[in-house]
Amino acid sequence: MLKEEHRACVNTCRQTLLKLIPKRLGDMFESLDDALYELADKAESNIRQTAFFDAMRDIRKNRERIEVGFSQQVVKVFDEFWKTGAVSTKPDLHSIADTADGLSLLGEDDLEEGLAISNMTSRGENRHFRALYGLNQRFGHLLGCGELDTKDNPLSPGAICLAFHEKFKETAVDIPVKLVVYKQFQIQVIDSLGAIYDELNGQLVEAGILPQLTNKIRRTSNYRQESGSYSPAAYIENNSEVLGTEKADDSDLQAELFLTLKQLLNEKRLHSSPAQSSRALLPVIETNEMIQALSTLQRVASPAQVEASGAAPGVSDLRTNLFQVMGVAQGTMAEKKISGNDEDAIDVISMLFDFILEDRNLPDAMKALLARLQIPMLKVAILDKSFFHSKGHPARRLLNVMASAAIGWSEQSGKADGGLYEKMNSIVERVLNDFDKDIEIFTRLLEELAVFIQREEQGSKVAEQRVAQVTQGKEQLNSARHRVFEEINNRLFGNDWIPSPVIMLIKDGWRDVLLLLSLRQGNDSAEWQHALDLMDKLLWSVQPNPDKSKRQELLNEIPPLLKGLRAGLKEISYDQHKMARMFKELQACHIRCLKGEAPEDSAAAAAPGDDRSLLGADAQPLATASGAVNEGGAVANSTADQTVPDEYQEKAEKLHVGTWFEIQEASGMKFRAKLSWRSMVSGTCLFVNRKGMKVVEIPVTGFASWLRTGKAVELDDVGIPLMDRALGAMMDVLKKTEADD
Repeated sequence: MLKEEHRACVNTCRQTLLKLIPKRLGDMFESLDDALYELADKAESNIRQTAFFDAMRDIRKNRERIEVGFSQQVVKVFDEFWKTGAVSTKPDLHSIADTADGLSLLGEDDLEEGLAISNMTSRGENRHFRALYGLNQRFGHLLGCGELDTKDNPLSPGAICLAFHEKFKETAVDIPVKLVVYKQFQIQVIDSLGAIYDELNGQLVEAGILPQLTNKIRRTSNYRQESGSYSPAAYIENNSEVLGTEKADDSDLQAELFLTLKQLLNEKRLHSSPAQSSRALLPVIETNEMIQALSTLQRVASPAQVEASGAAPGVSDLRTNLFQVMGVAQGTMAEKKISGNDEDAIDVISMLFDFILEDRNLPDAMKALLARLQIPMLKVAILDKSFFHSKGHPARRLLNVMASAAIGWSEQSGKADGGLYEKMNSIVERVLNDFDKDIEIFTRLLEELAVFIQREEQGSKVAEQRVAQVTQGKEQLNSARHRVFEEINNRLFGNDWIPSPVIMLIKDGWRDVLLLLSLRQGNDSAEWQHALDLMDKLLWSVQPNPDKSKRQELLNEIPPLLKGLRAGLKEISYDQHKMARMFKELQACHIRCLKGEAPEDSAAAAAPGDDRSLLGADAQPLATASGAVNEGGAVANSTADQTVPDEYQEKAEKLHVGTWFEIQEASGMKFRAKLSWRSMVSGTCLFVNRKGMKVVEIPVTGFASWLRTGKAVELDDVGIPLMDRALGAMMDVLKKTEADD
């Protein structure tokens, strides 16, 4: 608990919150007004424009309430924390959904809202993790409980997001507007929390609270490794297959492979140039001279050369360039020859980069980027013969990890600041500018890139899990709606004796009771069966029955029936006035039945047919529960709704989660997508990009059609390191050449 001597500094922090938090939210409302006005100005229809203007008015009307309530909520959580200790403030999609009345929040809109809040929280935790670390340590110290977990910090991004959600949720605006509001809240409030954290840390340090912290920064749970931080070693260990990490017997196998490769290359040279013996007495170019010449070529290499030609320098071009730099003219007294080992290195590196430029797994822009490493890699191969023998060589690993990371990158994602392309480009530039003879540079760059990719992968993993959660939630909701529709329709269809009040009670109220139970308890639960039994009993209770003994049984059953119906409707927060009116009408039906009379309106009641409205406005057919959605969010029509029993259908049904594809849009643009999740119910396939964001959602039959037409092409062998694939391909080419000769 908080000691008396620390209350003053906690109160100082409290005053800082009261000063800074309202200002941040005020800035948010100012920018929100501009953002909504701009959206209204760009609206595609008058209806949409009016909706934005209405939302602006509603938000302005509620602004003061939200501002005051938000600040009070933040301070309230802060105060309670010091009284009771750690209070979990971690946001949860389900708890957010469960806070609202009715079943509407089980729909897609609420999943989107929950996802937006969860994303804001993760972004804030990742963005401000250093300042949060200090605050966690100092708050924990003040409470005497050691370091605090971020989710228990009353001022964590999660706590701030929940405080805003709590006060904003009462504002009646639709989901597109809500997402705009949350985006502005993220920009103006969450992104600026770092300054508030710094201010609070500074005040605590001035008060003598842990002025010196040990540097053991931990990421939040969504981003945390077991070790507590991003670790290049952990990344390399966890991705050993893709990076080509050395195993016990790999060195001998690699040496044997390279020896075979050298023999095949020598035989090829003898076939192509029988006069090799005449050059045997020529002086050999020294290694230092070769390295100096390559360094010169490395410094003058231009990315435009690769991009313009679409290829790295070939073997003959490379030799010509080397001789020119060294001032060695072939066929003159100054003529020299390249040593056999260096010839092998030149040939193998040239073939390696030919393979890279032909590798379908790599996007063209990434091929051009990697091709610029040809000369540095040749220098490495000449300086360090273990480059070809050792899978664990740092330069080889760097090439492997760059190629592996590039597989999921799409041209559509662009070359944005802070992205993968920019990071890899900076690494290529540093190799070209800084690499002379110190091969350790590749170790340093590998570790730096590993940390960058590890951070990206952690973020994409979280995003991918959330997207799968939302998609699965939508499917569960859709499946539950269909089951409820089926149960109700089976009971109402064709029964024209059912009184209209009972039909309304079932369609307007009991439908949602069943839906909630299906989602929460499952269709095999006792609660679900009890709700079905109550519906059956309700229908039985309004059947005209002339038998006096049956009417006595009805009299006994009515009280528990009404009690059960009332409890179920209360569970979904059904409107009390509507419930009272319905029960009054139901009472009239029961009185007539107890008298042995038919319900007053049964003869006039239309036969309740196959009423699809029971499913809800946004429900979709189960067989094709989701259309294909492209990167722009539009539905991409599938040409194959019927299963075609061929190899493509079989392949689509057997796809492994984690498989990468290149998908071509109607415009001709291509993007990369990974199978992230597949429904066992409907067969819907969910594909994400390398950042974990949904790019395609399509039934398995539709994806089989894409495979059939070539719109989707699987990327092969993505789990095999680039160098391993390249060396294997070289062996195949040379063996084929030898066989042809």
